[in-house]
Amino acid sequence: MTHLLDYLTDRVLLCDGPIGTQVQARQLDIERDFLGHENCTEILCESRPDLVREIHRGYLAAGCDAIAATNSFGGSPITLGEFGIADKAFGLNRRAAELAREAIGEFAHDGRTRFVFGSVGPGTRLPSLGHVAYQDLEDALAIQCTGLIAGEVDAILIETCQDPLQIKAAVNGAKRAREEAKKDIPIIVQVTVETTGTLLVGADIAAAATIIHALDVPVIGLNCATGPREMAEHVKWLGDNWPGHISVQPNAGLPELIAGRTHYPLTPRELAQWLERFVVEDGVSMIGGCCGCEAAHIAALDQMLRRIGRDRGRPVPKKRHPVW
Repeated sequence: MTHLLDYLTDRVLLCDGPIGTQVQARQLDIERDFLGHENCTEILCESRPDLVREIHRGYLAAGCDAIAATNSFGGSPITLGEFGIADKAFGLNRRAAELAREAIGEFAHDGRTRFVFGSVGPGTRLPSLGHVAYQDLEDALAIQCTGLIAGEVDAILIETCQDPLQIKAAVNGAKRAREEAKKDIPIIVQVTVETTGTLLVGADIAAAATIIHALDVPVIGLNCATGPREMAEHVKWLGDNWPGHISVQPNAGLPELIAGRTHYPLTPRELAQWLERFVVEDGVSMIGGCCGCEAAHIAALDQMLRRIGRDRGRPVPKKRHPVW
């Protein structure tokens, strides 16, 4: 199997879009689908595996190379414990990875290399704000990552990070799980920069990148909270300074409330225009979508990459102002 980091050295990887907003768009029953655990998306791995596979299939048919959104975003024992199902953490995470792997298997006939990333979200409790003890969080995330690795993921994607201590706990938990399983899989960290220009707890992109670099993480990225326009200055900073691979998965613009419903305004064409700029000008080697993005957005990204030559070697550009 092609190692992810080797793949990223040679070409741009197209990831999928979100699971959460896809689930929210469907009329699901609290008892039948969520088994009484309202808004616990991860329980769908047990109750509605058909639905989870269906969402994955939609993105794969649109042209993605990787399922980054395994249905495990809120799958830590701490977050699942809020629904009274902390004991299901290992099994739900393993199943989330297996469902993504099964969906990819349905597309194996075309011979394309595809990957599954185990999604690890920030949870609902941030250690820097005193919501949870650091060691408790690291231990919980180690359990989550152990389940994802048991389900055969190719990488651990620690995403939507808002707190440097949470990043440290997640990376160290992932490393523990990786060592226990004796699996040499890469760890990816994506941070969420608010419209204020910082993470939720106040760190800017330079501070976050310094922490992530010290943790020996080969791929850094941005996802969620904003659209590509708001991310542009932070992507440029990474392009100028980050020594490894860069990932960008924006929302489909800033959300708007229209007729009582959340609407994301960015069209597939507009998203593709922004991400083409990030690939060509900033050396981004992994792209995809976050909240509000649908299969049509991923299809537009696939068409853009084919047009500019997705299989052309795309080394990380020389850094103009390296800080490490």
